Amino acid sequence: MSKDLIRKRKEDWKRLEHMTTQAQSPRGLRRFARQELRELGRIYRRTSSDLAIARVESPDRQLIEYLNNLLIRTHGIIYRPESRGLSEVRQFLLFEFPALVRQYHRYPLTVLAIFIALAIVSFVATLNNDDFADFSYLGPEMVQQIKSRQPWWEGLNSQAPEGAAMIIFNNAGIGLKAFSMSIFPILGTVLMILPTAMMFGSINALILKYGMTGQLWSFMIGHMVLEFAAIFIASGAGLMAGIAILIPGERTRRDALIESGRPAIKLLAGCLPIFFLAGLIEAFISPLLIHPAFKLATSLISIIALAGYILLRSPNR
Repeated sequence: MSKDLIRKRKEDWKRLEHMTTQAQSPRGLRRFARQELRELGRIYRRTSSDLAIARVESPDRQLIEYLNNLLIRTHGIIYRPESRGLSEVRQFLLFEFPALVRQYHRYPLTVLAIFIALAIVSFVATLNNDDFADFSYLGPEMVQQIKSRQPWWEGLNSQAPEGAAMIIFNNAGIGLKAFSMSIFPILGTVLMILPTAMMFGSINALILKYGMTGQLWSFMIGHMVLEFAAIFIASGAGLMAGIAILIPGERTRRDALIESGRPAIKLLAGCLPIFFLAGLIEAFISPLLIHPAFKLATSLISIIALAGYILLRSPNR
């Protein structure tokens, strides 16, 4: 290996050594931007060629040993198994999940639009005719309770904190169902959202007609924001995967499923802590006989916190 070639390559070797040292931090290769990762791969391959040439042409054993040790260090960084510890979970929940929600926001918003449309139809129909409520999944017993002005919801969570686990488990089950049904795009989404949207519209029409709006909303308002947001995100994730399978474009359906399925699963996983928080509020705060202003404050804090969380960006981007 000539001195000129060594002089030309020396800056690349120093750069590779510097990047390898940086990558030995707890965050590993995740600390690098995409273009830096490409640079690392390019210099690593070139240095491997330099080592092969040096072994044949250079009498400098120190140079060969230096390049060999550098490549061993870099190889260990590039090909070491990724850590699955708490730091990665924290990174996912703090930055990756909000970024995915921002990137694929049109799918949860589509589910929200479907929900609103169905709820409005149910609301208007029930407002004009109480009998429509019988067809909106409420059931005659609940309709009669509303007409009799009975606060049926007061006994729903009377077993908290014992009932908290059941509420959280039920919420997570709803999210999983919303995801799995929405994989059958539009039709599955509508079938999943239909019962909840129709009930929501009919209940609000009936409580408006029979003067129970303040009572019911003072119960619901605390946990409703987080619960509905998680349902829409989970259902939107399934919708995204379903549309990719149905309309793969120039990709094969298998490639489309793999490409869209990974972020979809991550979106579903990120909803679980939101369901958990919603369940805690529903179990411990919603049933309390306190002034509705406190529950409204809980709802407003939830809205602000959720918006801030979703808009949170990684400090490295």
